[in-house]
Amino acid sequence: MQDTETFRDHIGTVDETTGKRIWVYPKKPKGRYYNARTIVSIVLLALLFGMPFIRVHGDPLLLFNILERKFIIFGIVFTPQDLHLFALAMITLMVFVVLFTVVFGRLFCGWVCPQTIFMEMV
Repeated sequence: MQDTETFRDHIGTVDETTGKRIWVYPKKPKGRYYNARTIVSIVLLALLFGMPFIRVHGDPLLLFNILERKFIIFGIVFTPQDLHLFALAMITLMVFVVLFTVVFGRLFCGWVCPQTIFMEMV
């Protein structure tokens, strides 16, 4: 039992005899799922950066203009008078994201979460 607990007595990335650091080099992931995940990430990044430039009925697909108090989401213009509709839509979206994360959490966090895409793919 003593041998299995020795990992707590020293740092695994330091050589005990010389005291020098043992460098750890991670392998680049590869395989069918990583290739599919890379394609999904590229598509999502293209959508994220391209949505303000895509036009629907002459308006951008996504625009948050705070100075003019105008929000355009998927071509629908929201003004301050539409706050109740906008709030309802945002609450619905948040409930959907929470439920989706509860059911498919690992899938969401590994494949389509914006933070993961920026941290691993950019």
